[in-house]
Amino acid sequence: MIKFFRKIRLNLLSEGNTSKYFKYAIGEIILVVIGILIALQINNWNDIRKEKNELKQYLAKISNNIVLDIKNLNVIKTRRQETNTACQKALANFQKDDYDLVVNMHAANAFIDFYFAPNQSGYEALKNSSYLGKINGTRVDSLIDSYNTIVNKTISEENSYFNFIESMEVIWTSKYDMSEFISLYMNQNILNEEELDDNLKRKLKATFADESFRSSVTRCAVQTQMIQYYDELIHTGKELINEIKKISMIKFFRSIHIELQLKILLRLLINLK
Repeated sequence: MIKFFRKIRLNLLSEGNTSKYFKYAIGEIILVVIGILIALQINNWNDIRKEKNELKQYLAKISNNIVLDIKNLNVIKTRRQETNTACQKALANFQKDDYDLVVNMHAANAFIDFYFAPNQSGYEALKNSSYLGKINGTRVDSLIDSYNTIVNKTISEENSYFNFIESMEVIWTSKYDMSEFISLYMNQNILNEEELDDNLKRKLKATFADESFRSSVTRCAVQTQMIQYYDELIHTGKELINEIKKISMIKFFRSIHIELQLKILLRLLINLK
């Protein structure tokens, strides 16, 4: 192809047709310039694709973190629902002035600490990089903000709840010898009130009648906000995972398609010279 165009140039010169020769030369220069511009564009495109791949890695880490968060949230949510149910049964007994040792034993789960500890290593890495601004205004950006907002609300709600419970626990346990209670609590699955002596029954009844215990059980029974936040986190987290998958695939295939087109065009221009 190059020999062919060189032959054309020589023919034009030999014929003395300088005007056509200059037009042809200018055309060749334009083709060379276009080829250079396309080559530069390919280099720029490679840099952009590299940046997108790095951003995709940050987003993939966030997605993996949220997958683990959702697993933990499902476990915590189940435990919280079970504890709330037990405390609601105990609260109903308090209101009717009924006493049930087994129900109260289960309600004592209100004093067990279990927190949601989000894994935000992916988000922190993105936030400390130069890539956070590249997702501004996107659906992913909006979902990340929403997710982190709910995380902060959840942590705040949990801290408020457990600070109250811990203060009540200090008061409650300071009034009684808890050794027998703890022994029974650890074996409550095989607990049979009829097998307990009358003295221990009286102690336990007094322990469960204490205002600090009942205040803790009541707080747990009406604590539904945390479960609502857990549900919101699970829902938003799933949306974010799906959105990250979606944009990663779209951008990947689009970048490959455009780059192939540019390379094909560059090859054609090279062959024309």
